[in-house]
Amino acid sequence: MKKKAFIIVFLFLLSNYPLINAQPWVTVFEDRVKIGETIIVGDYKIDVTLEKNEMKPYAIIYEDEEIKKVVGQGNLTEIGNMRIVLGSYNAENEDVFVALQYKPSLTKEISPKNGASFEVGDYALKVIESGNESVLLSINGDEVEVKAKSVRVYDKLALEYTEEVLKVYLANIQVKREERKDYELYYPFKGLKVKTRDEVQIPITVHNNGNEELKLQLRVLSKPFGWEVKFLDESGRYEVDEIALNPKSSSTLTLFIKIPENAKGTKEIRFAVGEEIGEITIDVVRDEVVDIAIPLLNVESEAGQNITFPITLRDRGEEKVVKLEVTEKPASWDAYFLMGNQRVRSFLLEGEQEITLFVKIPRNAELGEHRIKFSVNGIEKNVSIFVYKTYKGEPAKVSVTVKDEEGNFVKKAKIIIGNKTAFTDSYGKANMELKPGEYKVLIEKEGYETVEEDVTLEDGEEKTLEITLTKLPYYFELEGSGDTVAVTAGSIGSYTMSIKNLGKEEDSYLLSTFDVPEGWSAEFYYAESPMRKIKINPGESKEVTLRIVPPFNAQPGEYNLTIAVDSSSGLEKRINLVVKLIGEYKFEMYPETPMVNIKAGKEGIAYLSLENTGTAPITNIKFEVSAPQGWDVKVTPQVIPELRSLYFEEGGVRGISGSENRLTVTIKVPETTPAGTYQITITGKGDQAQASTQITVRVTQSSNTAYIGILVLVLTFGAVIWMMRRVGRR
Repeated sequence: MKKKAFIIVFLFLLSNYPLINAQPWVTVFEDRVKIGETIIVGDYKIDVTLEKNEMKPYAIIYEDEEIKKVVGQGNLTEIGNMRIVLGSYNAENEDVFVALQYKPSLTKEISPKNGASFEVGDYALKVIESGNESVLLSINGDEVEVKAKSVRVYDKLALEYTEEVLKVYLANIQVKREERKDYELYYPFKGLKVKTRDEVQIPITVHNNGNEELKLQLRVLSKPFGWEVKFLDESGRYEVDEIALNPKSSSTLTLFIKIPENAKGTKEIRFAVGEEIGEITIDVVRDEVVDIAIPLLNVESEAGQNITFPITLRDRGEEKVVKLEVTEKPASWDAYFLMGNQRVRSFLLEGEQEITLFVKIPRNAELGEHRIKFSVNGIEKNVSIFVYKTYKGEPAKVSVTVKDEEGNFVKKAKIIIGNKTAFTDSYGKANMELKPGEYKVLIEKEGYETVEEDVTLEDGEEKTLEITLTKLPYYFELEGSGDTVAVTAGSIGSYTMSIKNLGKEEDSYLLSTFDVPEGWSAEFYYAESPMRKIKINPGESKEVTLRIVPPFNAQPGEYNLTIAVDSSSGLEKRINLVVKLIGEYKFEMYPETPMVNIKAGKEGIAYLSLENTGTAPITNIKFEVSAPQGWDVKVTPQVIPELRSLYFEEGGVRGISGSENRLTVTIKVPETTPAGTYQITITGKGDQAQASTQITVRVTQSSNTAYIGILVLVLTFGAVIWMMRRVGRR
């Protein structure tokens, strides 16, 4: 026994020196471990336990409370970044030698130079000497030589020197050790031979060897698909999932196992009481007339897919009538049997036959596992499908493509599905989103026969519909260049419209106008020629122009008229047109007297006339005055609310503006103003236009003022002569 253990450990330690270019391993734990103790390495937990019947140690490796592997004595087992081996077992001390290695990660890669130093984790490294054959390092004060093309392990470091490159690996992992549990698990047998539909009850005894109360969970870790396995109390009446044990006491449980009718072969059941693992092997003996082979038992799929389970049936040397029946399936799922492409419920089996269980998953299937049960000649079987993606509650998407009989895309076709409406684009396509359900699809387009179809939409479904529309024998489309046209008074307005024959036959069209304002002219032209009727071939279109001429005295505003197009086949189209007549806003101001004479210090009056020379009224005219400084100029009235056109008509009589178009300008000249000619500018500003004019004012002096001026001149000349004589004597 000791020799065998030594060889195992020796082989394990040899694995510390892998071949060149292989991933190195670092030993992170090696010691004797008591049965029941636990070693924790990173995310892994290793429970060391003992098989009670054969007294052999083994280790159970957990990751996140899930059993990943069970390691027996003498086996080198690798899991993730760790490997483990169990060596010799000492029955007297109840301990086993355990060695653990961890795959370190590459932390540093350098070309070593003498004297270079660096740190890796808690290790300080310094290059003492490097060469082609080896590199000598100081690690935390210890000299370590790494030979070329080899790996050297130092504590949790692995060092590899290849082609003058030093690679440093670090096993940065913590190892903890927990004491063993103070309880034991006993059950009388590990192997059973049973028949189908048998019920087996296995007593399991749990001893609490400790000095404290224990609460242990009961779990079934693994069982054959379709088998019923559960824990019952000692009486076998109640199902339990946890037990409580007083110190130094025992409790007996019952492991209940029900063998299904379709069971066969050797099966294993694994269970756990607390952290103690138990295992039972059951050999099922059965006598079947038909062998049933189902290679696929559980598959994964997203909702909306079709799944097939191949089934092979073999007889036992004689012909048999095989009856097939799907006995259970999820609601709204569809499942049936196929032989080739034919649905079958029974057939004559001779030798071997392949059949298929076809399962259609609805798109609104619930997430999770779903079971389909079926029977072959009364032998119950089942398979399951795990739905990992569903479209439940998602809207369905419908893509509709509309074409005509010649395969051309039909644009602006109206698509009505439920309470939603869409129109096709230039490629005849329209996309819509709707809730799952059954709908009527209505497709309408002027000039085509209406099409109606039924459609069923499932959750999240993407469905494509192709619709063909048939043209009507007679139909035309009338399109205008808008519903308004602007015309300036006294000019000609143009409105263009297109007539397109969408029918299958040639047709002619009569054009006319209604509600044309009195005095207006409205005529149709095609190719610069007046016309009233036009003939158009199928599929062709022609442009017609309506020329509108308002009378010269028409007032600005909006006028309505109607364009009518009637086909010889009895169809008619109308355009209600609004004609916006735009007026000309313009007025003039001029003085009635070109010049006004005013004496200095006096007041004078001038008159201005205003005339609206446009075609539309001008409103809210106010006046601004520009005059010499100190002059007082007033305009009366200060505001003219409306200045009507010279050409307005009332009662059929043309008139002009009256007194309201005359302005009175009062001008007061200061007394000190020298005689002369002066200009006054008056500007009228309305809401729509403005105009300006000038008044010339000639200022004259009074007679007294003239005499005073002459006297001043005489005195001035006298003073000059006296000064000249006096200066001359000197």
